[in-house]
Amino acid sequence: MSYLKRLFYLAATVAVVFFLVQGVAAQETTGGLQGTVKDPSGAVVPMAHVAITGSNLVGSKELDTDGSGYYRFANLPPGTYTVRVTAKGFSTVKRELVLEVGHLPTVDVALEVGSSTTVVEVNAAAPVIDVTTTQNLTNVTNDVIANVPHGLSFQSVIQFAPMARNEPLAGTSMNGMGSGGTGGSLPGSSGNGLGFGFSIGGAADSESSYLVEGQDTENNSGGYSKANVPFQFIQEVEVKTSGIEAEHGGALGGVINVIMKKGSNAYHGELFATYEPSGVDANPTNAFLRYDPNDSGNAVIGQDPGVQLYQARKDHFRILQPGFSVGGPIVRDRLWFFTGFAPQINSRAKTVNFGTNDGNAGNQYFTQDREIYYGTARLDASLTQKIRLFGSWLYQYARETGNSLPISDPTAAQVAAGYVNTSTFSPLSSFSHGLGWAAPNSTYNVGADISLTPKIVATTRFGYFFENYHDFGWPTTAPNLVWNTTGAQGVDNAGNPLPAALAQPAGTSTTPYLGSFTLFNANKHYQFDQDVAFFKGGWWGTHNIKLGYQLNHLTNVIDQNGNVPQAFINPGSGQSHSPFTQTGSANCATLTNTWGVCAGQYGYLTVQDFSTILTKPASDYNHAFFAQDSWNVGRGLTLNLGIRIEKEYLPAPSGYNIKSINFNWSDKIEPRLGAAWDPTGHGKMKLFGSYGVVNDVMKLLLAQTSWGAQSFEQCIYALGPDGTAAGFSVSDINLIYVNGRACPNGPATTQANFAGGTTPSSLVDSTSGVSLVENINLRPWEPVAPGVKPYRQHEYVAGWDYQISKDWAFEVRYDRRRLDHAIEDASLSDPAWGETYTIVNPGEGVNKTIDGYAAFLTSLGQAYGVPGWAFNAGSFGAPLFGTCPTCPANPKAIRNYDGAEFRLTRTPSKGWAGSFSYTWSRLWGNYTGLTTTDQIDGGSTGRNSPDTTRAFDEPFYYFGANGKSNDGPLPTDRPNTFKGYVYYQRPWGKGQTTTFGLFQSAYQGSPVSSYIDLASMPFGQLVAEATYIYGRGKWVNMTSDPATGNITLGTPFTRRTPWFTQSDLNVGHQIKVGEGKAIAFEAAAFNLLNQRAITAYYGGMNSVNFQTPLVPGPGVSIFNGAATYQALESGYTPQTWINGVPGSPSGCTTACNTPAVPSVIKSSWYGQPFLFQNARSIRFTLRYRF
Repeated sequence: MSYLKRLFYLAATVAVVFFLVQGVAAQETTGGLQGTVKDPSGAVVPMAHVAITGSNLVGSKELDTDGSGYYRFANLPPGTYTVRVTAKGFSTVKRELVLEVGHLPTVDVALEVGSSTTVVEVNAAAPVIDVTTTQNLTNVTNDVIANVPHGLSFQSVIQFAPMARNEPLAGTSMNGMGSGGTGGSLPGSSGNGLGFGFSIGGAADSESSYLVEGQDTENNSGGYSKANVPFQFIQEVEVKTSGIEAEHGGALGGVINVIMKKGSNAYHGELFATYEPSGVDANPTNAFLRYDPNDSGNAVIGQDPGVQLYQARKDHFRILQPGFSVGGPIVRDRLWFFTGFAPQINSRAKTVNFGTNDGNAGNQYFTQDREIYYGTARLDASLTQKIRLFGSWLYQYARETGNSLPISDPTAAQVAAGYVNTSTFSPLSSFSHGLGWAAPNSTYNVGADISLTPKIVATTRFGYFFENYHDFGWPTTAPNLVWNTTGAQGVDNAGNPLPAALAQPAGTSTTPYLGSFTLFNANKHYQFDQDVAFFKGGWWGTHNIKLGYQLNHLTNVIDQNGNVPQAFINPGSGQSHSPFTQTGSANCATLTNTWGVCAGQYGYLTVQDFSTILTKPASDYNHAFFAQDSWNVGRGLTLNLGIRIEKEYLPAPSGYNIKSINFNWSDKIEPRLGAAWDPTGHGKMKLFGSYGVVNDVMKLLLAQTSWGAQSFEQCIYALGPDGTAAGFSVSDINLIYVNGRACPNGPATTQANFAGGTTPSSLVDSTSGVSLVENINLRPWEPVAPGVKPYRQHEYVAGWDYQISKDWAFEVRYDRRRLDHAIEDASLSDPAWGETYTIVNPGEGVNKTIDGYAAFLTSLGQAYGVPGWAFNAGSFGAPLFGTCPTCPANPKAIRNYDGAEFRLTRTPSKGWAGSFSYTWSRLWGNYTGLTTTDQIDGGSTGRNSPDTTRAFDEPFYYFGANGKSNDGPLPTDRPNTFKGYVYYQRPWGKGQTTTFGLFQSAYQGSPVSSYIDLASMPFGQLVAEATYIYGRGKWVNMTSDPATGNITLGTPFTRRTPWFTQSDLNVGHQIKVGEGKAIAFEAAAFNLLNQRAITAYYGGMNSVNFQTPLVPGPGVSIFNGAATYQALESGYTPQTWINGVPGSPSGCTTACNTPAVPSVIKSSWYGQPFLFQNARSIRFTLRYRF
């Protein structure tokens, strides 16, 4: 039988079973219980009656053991349970235990001969080790949540799992604070909104599943967690990190699942308030690097502007979260409810000294207010003993005013040193309290649990997650001009003083501006899960089989652009544009012959558009069938056999002539196989191993950014006199939007849009005649290459668990993960058009070699969405790309994770509990994943950009100066990590208890790597074509001659950041004030010792200000076709190139720079601290429980 036929029959079998059993299933939100009932001699007892009741189970569940004495209960919510076993001729056995989500403890029951009216109570906890499973699971239970320090939402306890980390490099920081994470963030160009991300087993922040009651709640574009849940609504958090079963798809990292609180047969609830004032916190704004805004440097002698590590003063702020929760019976044993409300009020205020700016504005007071309204409601019903239903709702509405705050003034010491606040160069109206945003966010779930027979259980779930976002209050007229470099005290390229209107410091702007101004950004995630589980004995053992179908459907519509057109000004002598197209190269040659640099007399101006407009939905459909069997063979051996198959369809948005991504059932086959053996036969030890394949469920970023909906365009102009006595006026630059664009798509000769349709005279160089230097399209369409395979990873796990005693367990496991395929956009640079992309599996298919990829790009013709854009067509008289038969093969995406984890767990006993772990790991390769942690990707870290990072934009990124692969330790490689939590409860007198809780972490530092831009560096990119020329994890010291700028490079060596250590402490005191009532006070301190470890150093070697890439020779760039790739991938000596290109050519027609300008100007940022550990914060909580 052929492979496809076998696959068809498998899918058909699963489908038939599903439709015969009209039940549907959910992602895991429950646990189970199994065991064997035996008599005093050890013989099994068939037809023994087993009944179970629980604190969170509506009603009871009952069944009779089968012929082998076996029983099993499924779909049990976490909580405390009572198990009663009765059989004719035996005493009744009663046992209590605590059950956690995802666990299937084996609880065997030994009956004693006697009357059934005699009750024998067994005092024993549930086994710590599940001897039949192969998953790596951490349950953050209600007692841990109550006693160990954590943040305000569930994501803060992900790090409690040994293999999981709050990774500083996986978050994006701007001006010293976490950024992104809202619906107003630029798709693919921002982070998750935190100063860190979540890394599990080396995987990226966007590669884990973040579930609330089994419902996916990731951002549809970036894949990061998007629903916050206050802990007052949470019963338990489950973190799965390896050995994940077939019912879970799309989780290359882990599965994090929030289990919400439920009602019960008694009324319970609490009133609470948490408060965090700025007075007890350290300054939460980290220092950040910037150029000295009053220093323009000196290109002639290779002097970069001075660097400053700006430390803003501490703002005044407070965070208040009052609220309540209550749950109980509507009808006892039939219908329960739970509801809660917890508004979070964040306020921030600061005074900033504007001095003489904006009409002698002096000190100005600014405020920001953010309110987030959290609400939840849930109903659980038991229609009969066999049918249970539930419905839940989680709401999170956020609104912020005062969204645009100025940077706080520098510290007193920095003021004395001459530091200035560049925010004060912007008009006061840029910081109006009326500027803001609003964002609703909702999660809905309904489901059923149906026991069709004592051995067949069906469950059902439908979930819906929705989020939207819009900005308000921003002006929509008058363009915004930004001084990208300083013009203060500057001279122009003719040696004359700059006009007063241009002599402004770097950072000056003219109009309130928001580049991500959003009219709407609506995401919807529909989820339909269904399965049937049945238990069967007699087939060479006991089988627990689960079959299911799942659907995930994602949609997005977005309208996002700058609120007004924007242009960047680079004024003064020595400022020079680095061309990106053949047209730009020709115009730059003309300007250089005139002024010595690619600029006009006053410098140059860049009009920049960055917009994402998608009014018809982008969408993704992912269907899956799965089957899994936990086969208890006997003698302590259990085989866990599973398979998952998926079909995924990511269509191109309507109106764009791009091939869709369509993965068939045969493309996404995921075996999940494992075995567990208890050699003792007593549930005290487990040896296990597993193998699994996971395919990513694609996010919508490709449809938003690569297939025509997102535009990133730059129109560069020579800047010169406007013909008036003043020489220049801000009003000269009269940019307007036409069809939402100031710099429209088109060939490199396409002009920007100006009022009246005429280019301003200040943007026409009267000496050379050059006006528009070039129009650069940085977002052409990206067609999909044929035969693209899904983003896939496989994993091997082996381990040993041992229960040392009833309170202690020791676990060891080894985890090996390898990427099989990645999906990324990859390019080659056409001599006329620049980087030309398609969507590929890097290093595979058409992307295996440079020549093969060039042939494929050529074959597509004009398929890139820009009129005339065709690869290797000799456009505008440019040369052809050429060939590179001796270039090495393009690299595949490599991310190899190997980890050995050791965990010691103490269950609650004698007032204390804890978990302690050590993990050794190695993360090696050339690709960080769907969230980039590489500085070379845009000059920062933590960009959530699934399938569209800079990772494979150019093939030479992955070759060092020695001509060999520059693979090495990835940025989040931390070989040694220690962590643990512990809490201790001390009773006092009558009804009083004091609790101490501690979470401690210690992580080895991450690799520090030197990189440099090669062959090109367009405006506006902190880094553009950055490459680790000495290999990943290698650092080289640089010195620069202050007289000539000539650079001397040292010997590369291995370097890491300092160790990252942090102590979080919680202290609580509870006083009972009546039966079932208590008042509690808590104080939690995070980073108690206020350790401010450096988490990254800036690794860019070349100047950003002067845009000086490393090139093989005069006039060489990535626009020289295959010959440049040959030079960059075949090996070279950086020291030879770095000082070897003369600057100004002969033949200047007016006064211009005549000395030789160094090829590369050393960045003053190089080697400086770049990112820091978050500061100490302290939170107080008051509770009244009833």
